[in-house]
Amino acid sequence: MSGEGALSVFAHARELERQGRSIIHLELGEPDFHPAAPVNNALKRALDDGKDRYCAVAGLPALREALTVYLQNTRNIKVSANHIVIAPGCKIALFMAMMALLEPGDEVLYPAPGFPAYPSITLGLGAVPVPFELSERNCLQPDPDGIAAKITPRTKIIITNSPGNPTGTVYTDAVQRRIADLAVQHDLFVLSDEIYARIVYGDRFISMLSYPGMEERTLIIDGFSKSFAMTGWRLGYAIAPPRIVAALNMLAVNTYTCVAEFTQYAAIEAPRRSRGRRVANGGRVRHASSAIYPRPQPRSWLSLHFSRRCVLWLG
Repeated sequence: MSGEGALSVFAHARELERQGRSIIHLELGEPDFHPAAPVNNALKRALDDGKDRYCAVAGLPALREALTVYLQNTRNIKVSANHIVIAPGCKIALFMAMMALLEPGDEVLYPAPGFPAYPSITLGLGAVPVPFELSERNCLQPDPDGIAAKITPRTKIIITNSPGNPTGTVYTDAVQRRIADLAVQHDLFVLSDEIYARIVYGDRFISMLSYPGMEERTLIIDGFSKSFAMTGWRLGYAIAPPRIVAALNMLAVNTYTCVAEFTQYAAIEAPRRSRGRRVANGGRVRHASSAIYPRPQPRSWLSLHFSRRCVLWLG
């Protein structure tokens, strides 16, 4: 397995801060605001009420039910609470999902540039990471024909990440529809990393779960870090077909047992505060971004690359 450069830089920056240096942090994708007051107040209430015990392995039923409403309101997808597993962070949800699906030698198609955990976890599980290019000439959209050319009898998973890390690209409906068709045609799973789904400023976000034939083959990875500024809470979740949920629950039983009860009670407040298809506190983010460019690509942080063909908003 490989590391993650942003975390290495972050650790070094923290050490410099400990030595008295003033550091501007640009390494991690972390909002510059904190969770909403009702969320923090709910956490205090949960602790005062003694919500610090073991709880359901898959997560509190009330939180999973709140997420079903949230997903319906913000992504127009209907999922059962029984298809959701709460995890201590999105990376754990991602790791468990890949562990549940992969055997040694299986191949995983993933976007490049992309989140470094995709190839790292794949290698750690004895599988083979196979990158598909997000090229500048295509405005960092996946090329379905290029993906199709990389599918072999050993291919097991296609990873999608829209909006993307680090590119900020929102995959088009046409691109996602083609990827869904490929998954159905070749009987593949799609692991859809949707952690940035709420940070969209103009393009319409469509979940991979929305396409025909994808309900039984799509796993969504999401969490509370980005949309709700709860990075340090380490709270994520996976949405999966029933046969995969059983495997995720078994992995949870044999690893972390359950996610902290008090954080889950507090987290119920976060999706309840969501309205429409934009990020919580998004007015502040949109205002800051609109001063830079009238139609920014999604993300709470960006830099500019100038080109005749497109403007790239990079993390």
